[in-house]
Amino acid sequence: TAMLGGTCLGFANVTAPGPVAVVAAAGTGAQEAMSLLDRWGAGVSHVIGLGGRDLSARVGGTMARSALHALAGDPRTEVVLLVSKPPSPEVAREVLPAAGRKPIIAALLGLPGGLDVPDTVTLATTLEAGVVATLAALGVQAPDPAAGLRDQVAREIAALPAQRRLVRGLFSGGTLCYESLVLLSEHLGPVYSNTPLDPDLGLPAPAGSHTCLDLGEEEYTKGRPHPMIDPQARIELLREQGTDPDVAVIILDVVLGYGAHADPAAELAPVCAEITAHGGPLVVVYVLGTHGDPQGFDAQRQAFTDAGCVVTETAARASLAAAAIARRDPGLCEVQL
Repeated sequence: TAMLGGTCLGFANVTAPGPVAVVAAAGTGAQEAMSLLDRWGAGVSHVIGLGGRDLSARVGGTMARSALHALAGDPRTEVVLLVSKPPSPEVAREVLPAAGRKPIIAALLGLPGGLDVPDTVTLATTLEAGVVATLAALGVQAPDPAAGLRDQVAREIAALPAQRRLVRGLFSGGTLCYESLVLLSEHLGPVYSNTPLDPDLGLPAPAGSHTCLDLGEEEYTKGRPHPMIDPQARIELLREQGTDPDVAVIILDVVLGYGAHADPAAELAPVCAEITAHGGPLVVVYVLGTHGDPQGFDAQRQAFTDAGCVVTETAARASLAAAAIARRDPGLCEVQL
C-alpha cells in the first residue's frame, strides 16, 4: 500500500492533496489513516508503506528511517503520521529523530506505555486517535466519530435476546483486526484469534469465547484471492456465525479503493440483511474509503444501513460498538481514545 506524489500503488484510496504524509508498517492501517485524513478535511502528500515488520528489532527500521529522512526535506509535508504496531523501543529511539524537527504523530496500536520519544513526537494508541492528533497539529477540528452511535446501539440492544453475548470479528484488513483485538480485550477480556495478541489466545478458541479473524492471512488466502478482492470466504463465515444463537454481534470491515472489489456491498449487504431480518446477531460495519473511491463511499455505506447494519465512522468505533452490544452498555460507544 502506497501513494507517492499522488500516484497510488497496490491497495490505496483516492485522496485530495494535503500537508500530511502517512508512513505505515501496516497496509489497511495506512488506508484507514489516509481515508480519515481525506474525509476529515486534511488531505495527504504521500503514503509510504514500510512492511509490517520494519520497526521490529530484527529489521531495525530501515525503511522507516529512509522515509522519515526523505519527508524531513519535503516542502509539501507539514506533519507525519506514523502507523505501526508497537515498535522495538530501541528501534523507535533510533528512527524517530530522522524527521528532524518536523512533527510526528505516532499511532502505535496497543502501545503498552513507557516509550521514550523526542519532543517532536505525539503518541496515540489507535488509528482514530492518531488522525485526530494529526488534525490538531494542523489546527483542524476533527468531527465527533461517535456522533449518534450511542443512541443507535441502545435501540438495537433493546431487541437483542439475553443469551446473545459473543463477538465475532470477520476482518479483511490485518491492521484493523489487530486494533479490534486491542480494543475488545480492554472492554471484554480475552479475545481469541488466528493473529492473537498473546500466543495463549490462538485458535481453536474455547467454547463461549470472543473471536476475531484476520481473513487475509495465508490459511484463508491460499489458492484464493484476498478477501478485499473476493468476499466469498467472508460470506461463508458470515452465514455460519449468523446462525449461532450465542453470537450478539459480528464486525465487518469493508475496504474500498484501488485494488479492492468493485462493489463489495452488492455481495455482503444481502447476507447481512438475511441475518438481521431473521433474528440473528447484529452486524456492525465499517466502510473504509473516501468520497473519491471508485466504489462510491456513500452508496456503499447506505447499502449496509439499508440491510439493517450499524455503520460506524471509524474502525475503532466499530469495535467499541461491538463491545457495547456484547456488554449491553451503549456508553462504550463514546469512550475517548
